[in-house]
Amino acid sequence: MVDENVKSAPQAMRSVDPVEQFFDSLLPGVFRQVNNGNQTAAARAHIARIDILDRDNEIVIRAEVPGMDKEKLDVQVHGNQVYISGSKEENKTEEEGKYIYRERRYGEFSRTVQLPVDVDASQSKAAYKDGVLELVLPKAESAKRRKISVE
Repeated sequence: MVDENVKSAPQAMRSVDPVEQFFDSLLPGVFRQVNNGNQTAAARAHIARIDILDRDNEIVIRAEVPGMDKEKLDVQVHGNQVYISGSKEENKTEEEGKYIYRERRYGEFSRTVQLPVDVDASQSKAAYKDGVLELVLPKAESAKRRKISVE
């Protein structure tokens, strides 16, 4: 259980991640703990990180959604837009002690991705393994490359 009276972490608890240190030097406090369930701002600002690969006949999207149950993921495709959402519930067991630092995120997330071409939703496939959701979205016929012979 989170103690709502927990104060910000001391300076010694700052991140050792050089990227977070760099951004913290530009925007002090953004990556430090805040008095909101003692989660860092980085943990609260959960966005599924994605890679998009454009192949000749398909678009492949890989989204990091660690710790999600695949039953809690929802993927919708319409034209050239992909909507990914999901939820992760916190284990509500009582724990002895109080949190000093908390980055793991619970709750809902959603992400809408606009693709450069329309895709065929009826032929699309999704797989989830090791915290990565992979979508294989065949391009719509009108979006596929075609060779035109010169006469």
